[in-house]
Amino acid sequence: MDIDGPSNGPSSGGEDGNNPSTSDLSASKDEFKKNLLKHFEDLVARGVPPNHAAALALKLASGTAEKPLDLPSFLESVEDAKITNDFKNLLKTIGEVFSSVEALDSSFLLNPGRPNGARDTEERDAKGLSIDYLSVRSAYAALQNLNNGDIDQTLMSACDKLLESLLKAAQEAGGWPETGGGLLRQVLILLENPLLMDPNHHSVLCKLTRVITSQPVSAQNDLVTSFLEYTKEQLQNVVCLVQQFITIHLYESQQIDESIEAATKLLGMLQEANTKCTRISYTEFYNDAVNNEEFNIKEDYRRWKQPERYSFSFCKYPFIYDPSSKSRILQLESTMKMSHEFEDAVLRSIFIGATCPYLVLKVRREHLIMDTLHQIQRRPEDLKKPLKVHFVGEEGVDEGGVQKEFFQLLIRQIFDPNFCMFSYDTDTRLYWFKASGLDLDTEFELVGIVLGLAIYNGHILEFRFPMVTYMKLMGHETTLEDLKEVSPDVYKGLVNLLEFEGSVEENFGLNFQVNYEVLGEMYTEDLCENGGNITVTNANKEQYVDLYVRFLLESGIERQFVAFKRGFRRLCGGPVLHLFRPEELEQLICGRVPIKGLGNLPFVISRNGPHSDRLPTAHTCFNHLLLPEYDTEETLENRLMTAINNAEGFGLM
Repeated sequence: MDIDGPSNGPSSGGEDGNNPSTSDLSASKDEFKKNLLKHFEDLVARGVPPNHAAALALKLASGTAEKPLDLPSFLESVEDAKITNDFKNLLKTIGEVFSSVEALDSSFLLNPGRPNGARDTEERDAKGLSIDYLSVRSAYAALQNLNNGDIDQTLMSACDKLLESLLKAAQEAGGWPETGGGLLRQVLILLENPLLMDPNHHSVLCKLTRVITSQPVSAQNDLVTSFLEYTKEQLQNVVCLVQQFITIHLYESQQIDESIEAATKLLGMLQEANTKCTRISYTEFYNDAVNNEEFNIKEDYRRWKQPERYSFSFCKYPFIYDPSSKSRILQLESTMKMSHEFEDAVLRSIFIGATCPYLVLKVRREHLIMDTLHQIQRRPEDLKKPLKVHFVGEEGVDEGGVQKEFFQLLIRQIFDPNFCMFSYDTDTRLYWFKASGLDLDTEFELVGIVLGLAIYNGHILEFRFPMVTYMKLMGHETTLEDLKEVSPDVYKGLVNLLEFEGSVEENFGLNFQVNYEVLGEMYTEDLCENGGNITVTNANKEQYVDLYVRFLLESGIERQFVAFKRGFRRLCGGPVLHLFRPEELEQLICGRVPIKGLGNLPFVISRNGPHSDRLPTAHTCFNHLLLPEYDTEETLENRLMTAINNAEGFGLM
């Protein structure tokens, strides 16, 4: 296509010499075309797509756009400025490039002419953006090494100007246009700027997060796709940048404002990418300020519960809360439900008749499971009332300590291998559901209810399930890798089968069946229709492994797990449960250590009179140990060991 340069209109042919001659116009057009072609060839050689290069070349030839950064020339100018101490030209270049949409968009592109061997593993081609991250970092590092305040200020002012122009253009247009990859490139280049970590430049970061999070959903999804191509170091750097901003801004402003909302949304996009590619640990998304004891988590919970009034709550971004904070949210939910049940019971007692505002379980130690099951079945509507436990024939008043022992004893009996509900692996020390044809639906539902009651009333249980249990409770799919914890030996055998290169049929002699034991008797079940007559071969071994894993983790225990899950969700269903990751749910139910840490567990030892032969006593509800002032260490040790070995049961002093 023939492109004419700018002209001043047709020549009048006048004799006064004020109008350009035809030859002058022709020369001007030739010069314009020459410059246009030069810019176009230079841009294409640097990796700018031809269509984009043509549009930018036209602007460059017309003088309406700034020239993109050429890294070798730029680094050379940085060195020259350092030697001569003359930063005038460098300041001009920085100001022009980093404030210009077109210039920054076409800078730092991967050069397609470079040999593949020269490409660094950290150079990624995200969403076809072709960003040369090594060049981006080299440019920023070169400027940072100058340690020059004017350079830093010019760079950040230029970035601020660019972001301000983008926000203004979007505001004037009534929204963001379909910007394609250009805006993404600018955003990703700016996110690499190490100066954003300086709180003095957080105003620039604030505008950057607003530009990102006010984009259409499609553009935000494109950015998440770009984050998928990040290296571990890149993702850590940007997560750290955003976390620092949220922490400092929360401490300074003491409120949730537009800046916090935008930064949290950006953190959510980074977390979404990390969930898909797992570059860094999920714990790096916990925020110190949000999880601080001084943070008003009750107010955030209230905002979450009133979405019609509040559009933002950290509860909408649960990755930012650590298990301790999520436990506090769960307790808020439990307290609210308990209060509601308590008030209803009081009102019913006034207008209908006496109704206990508590879930009172009166149990005999020798019939613990039977008594618990009977009372739960008799009063299922009371499950969400505050719990009180009373051991028949004992004087202990339940302020928390009686419940602790109740759960300990109940769990011990339920998970007894002789009870035929769970198997126990002595190597992993984990329990798993037994495959059996026995009708134990009620018992498995009780186990789920017990777990729910413990969480609902703030207790930790002394047993361990494999992680796949919590994944299944949260609705996650299971895989062969999940079997590694459940049954390490079976897992190794199946992996060996998959990796075996010889004849599977001749060396293993397997068919599509599985064997399991119930009460000492062996049972066989087909993994597929007519499985006993189907031999496992090299061609179908993957199908065999898939079906075997599905039987052990899904179909073989489906009835038991459905009952267990039903019981659990009677107390712990609802939105709050979905704040937790499976790993965090495990910590909530059965950590060895309290979920808030040992530092949050009060423990008091008090003098309880002069020397005597009396045993130590305790207020277990309050973690309070009372010791007589024994004369010798030997007496102290003897009395303590006697008390420890005879620690079951409650009495009043």
